[in-house]
Amino acid sequence: MIKFFRKIRYDLMEKNKTGQYLKYAIGEIVLVVIGILIALSINNWSKSNQLSNQEYKLVLELKNDLTETQNELIEDINTLSQIIQKSDSIITYLNKIEPEEFDLNLYGANQFTWASFNVKLYPRTIAYENLKSLEIQLVANDSIRFYITDIFDRKLPRIVNWEANAIDSQTNLNNALEQNLTTIKSDNYEYYSLIPFTFTKDSKKLFVNRLAILQNDRISLNSLYTDLLDQINALLKLLENEYFQSN
Repeated sequence: MIKFFRKIRYDLMEKNKTGQYLKYAIGEIVLVVIGILIALSINNWSKSNQLSNQEYKLVLELKNDLTETQNELIEDINTLSQIIQKSDSIITYLNKIEPEEFDLNLYGANQFTWASFNVKLYPRTIAYENLKSLEIQLVANDSIRFYITDIFDRKLPRIVNWEANAIDSQTNLNNALEQNLTTIKSDNYEYYSLIPFTFTKDSKKLFVNRLAILQNDRISLNSLYTDLLDQINALLKLLENEYFQSN
């Protein structure tokens, strides 16, 4: 092809057709520029296509991780709600009786077993860590980027802190009432629980106060769980509409 164009140039020069030669030279330059632009366009399209495929793959992984976390959150919220309800009933019961009237067998060891529980969320964050390593800007949609960073960089760290608070409150309750606690193993579960077997006036008050502090941590944690679940639901809906909705 190069030899062909070169021959045309030589013929025009030999025939002293300067005007035609200049026109031809300009046309050749235009063709070269067009060729370069086409090559750049193809290269940019190829890179854009690669980024689009990479974005889709990461978003699909993120969707799977969020769905797993969503399912665990629903279970944790249900469990924590039951714990809060049963612990509230214990506080109400203890506030109505005198210490010597306390009868663990009459009230039910199962209620106090629930009161010694806590829940902990184990979110899946592998896809988000991969996304961060490639920069979050890879996700084109601004709203989706906002929800992703809000969930993983703001809400989850807050939940970790409140979970630690609840565990500390539970530990403080057990340490403060060590002499009044006994270890039991429920027939329905494999683990052991620490529950009170007797109360004095002071220990009953201490137990109620410590349990109330633990309840406050649980209530705050349950609110954070619910807020996180709402955010995950909203993000999954955005992902579905943006990436996975069939035409």
